[in-house]
Amino acid sequence: MFKFFYFRLAVDNLKKNAKMILPFLCSSSLTVMIFYLVYSLSHNEGLNALTGGEYVQMLLSLGVGVIVVFSVIFLFYTNSFLMKRRKHEFGIFNILGMEKKHIARVIFYEILISLVVSLVFGIGAGILFDKLSYMILLRMLSFDTGFGFYISGSGIGYSLILFSLIYLLIYIFSYFQIQMTKPIELLHSQQMGEKEPKSKWLFTLVGIVCLSIGYYLAVSITDPLSAFTFFFVAVVLVILGTYLLFTTGSITLLKLLKKNKKYYYKTRHFISLSNMIYRMKQNAIGLANICILSTMVLVMLSTTFSLWMSIDSIIDSRFPREVQIAMRGYDLDASKQQLNSVLEQNEIKANDIMLYRYSSISGLLEEGILNTDTSEASFSNLGDVVSLYFIPLEDYNEATDQSMSLNEDEVFVYGSGQKYNEDFLRVGDVNYQVKDTLSTFMDNQEEGASIGNNYFVIVSDVEQVLQMQKIQESLYPDSYNVPTTMLSFDCDQDSRSQEKIASLFQTLNVNDGNTDQDLVYIYTSTKESSYHDTLSLYAGFLFLGIFLSILFIIATVLIMYYKQITEGLQDRDRFEIMANVGLEKRELKRSINSQVLTVFFLPLIVAGLHICFAFPLIDKLLRLLYFEDTKLFVTVTMICFLIFVVIYSMVYFLTSKVYYRIVR
Repeated sequence: MFKFFYFRLAVDNLKKNAKMILPFLCSSSLTVMIFYLVYSLSHNEGLNALTGGEYVQMLLSLGVGVIVVFSVIFLFYTNSFLMKRRKHEFGIFNILGMEKKHIARVIFYEILISLVVSLVFGIGAGILFDKLSYMILLRMLSFDTGFGFYISGSGIGYSLILFSLIYLLIYIFSYFQIQMTKPIELLHSQQMGEKEPKSKWLFTLVGIVCLSIGYYLAVSITDPLSAFTFFFVAVVLVILGTYLLFTTGSITLLKLLKKNKKYYYKTRHFISLSNMIYRMKQNAIGLANICILSTMVLVMLSTTFSLWMSIDSIIDSRFPREVQIAMRGYDLDASKQQLNSVLEQNEIKANDIMLYRYSSISGLLEEGILNTDTSEASFSNLGDVVSLYFIPLEDYNEATDQSMSLNEDEVFVYGSGQKYNEDFLRVGDVNYQVKDTLSTFMDNQEEGASIGNNYFVIVSDVEQVLQMQKIQESLYPDSYNVPTTMLSFDCDQDSRSQEKIASLFQTLNVNDGNTDQDLVYIYTSTKESSYHDTLSLYAGFLFLGIFLSILFIIATVLIMYYKQITEGLQDRDRFEIMANVGLEKRELKRSINSQVLTVFFLPLIVAGLHICFAFPLIDKLLRLLYFEDTKLFVTVTMICFLIFVVIYSMVYFLTSKVYYRIVR
């Protein structure tokens, strides 16, 4: 019977602290639900059987790992708010005769009840919304939705294991906090940390340097591959700089304002500035977390929605024609004969046919000279690594219906990423004079799929292409010593699907007897299949981005809510003293509004600043996914930011009411 005493005491404590506990339980339950949903979808066999479903499941599996890490950090962080508020209560229990082991038992039951509630409601809601999420995902993938109800046994099992371990760690951490704290410290925990923080110029300067370097990397990188390399470096620097500037830089700035007598010795400035300095050390971490979470939400939503809205334009640019076939061979007449034979035998009506040959070679392009020893490449010159595509003039003229001419040592150059600015080009021991740089090019797949600063070089004849191929062969002896022949065309989909047409070329390996080179099939690709693959990839990005954004918004809301309560309880006594010594109610209200508005909208302003500086870097990263519509990205980012401002403001006004009720 005595054992149930601690359980009942735990229940009573949870009821008395409902204002603090209920938001935590709701957030914990939603975290469990999202983990279950993402895990269940990532292991759904029905999704795996769909075309492109493996891309979605791969992204969702990565999302599971992100959610696990986030859940640990988020639940520990929010529990720290609860423990800070509860220490005074535990101190009273201790002074009234309850030993620390008994307090630990009460905490155990409280955490156990919280765990059970979170798991029951979280998994229950996850099971209910699992089918809806699956149907939404199928609609995004343009597949019909079926009937049936699916429960993921492994999802339930892993949810139980993961969150049980998290809550166990929370209990252990709470237990040691109680054991290592003296009773008098527990009793006066709410008054601890009242000492005014000192200025820390060194950490402030480090924060400014980290943020400056992160911003510089974001705006200075010009090519997508370098952007991918430096992205995580820039992110880490910006996050570190944000935390340092919020925790130390803000205090340093407030101290400087305090030294300005004309500014400081005004009623509203004096009160708000003193209070902000007094509590900024405790505010700073939470404000920095809100800033980082807000930035993550904005980046994820703007990028995923931009990708989703641009699928059709991306596919059209990557695939000017519906079917692409690549083969090894350089006899164009034999290639045409054999390819036309396949088309005629299978009664395929091909339109807008393009047939051309090319050879490619990669290296470091510096001042018109291609260095094929890429082992010298470093982070500093990674953007100079390019691919050169050599195409004979006769193929280019036929594809573009032109009659251009070149001498043997002359070339035309077209840059897919940027204009070629040199008047010569040297590859190995071969030198070319650039006769002209082209502003437009034939609509081939290589140009549409190019994501770097690659160049297409039109040479006088096929012998020049073979010469480049020999250089390629000397670098990579296992490669074929003949160029690639590309065939692309549109077809009548009413009689046969693109995939079936493409499959007819997959066994092609012919020799017409008049040449010593075979026409060997390499690969086929179709606009239809690529559309489904891209759709699946972008749907996975959008779906995961929405779920993670929901998690981050939940965390932001909860941090804001707890901060309002914590700050309200801490500021109440001080404002009462100010009112008793004669401060007018109007000035008191103005001071409260000024302080709260400054503190809680500062993270949003800094998040907007982060987005502005990160925009060029993210734009380059999106080019790795063939997204080039910068105007669309700007529009979507602005809309997402405005919507987030509205949501943030609503959350602020709702949570600030809690603060005002406590303080007034």
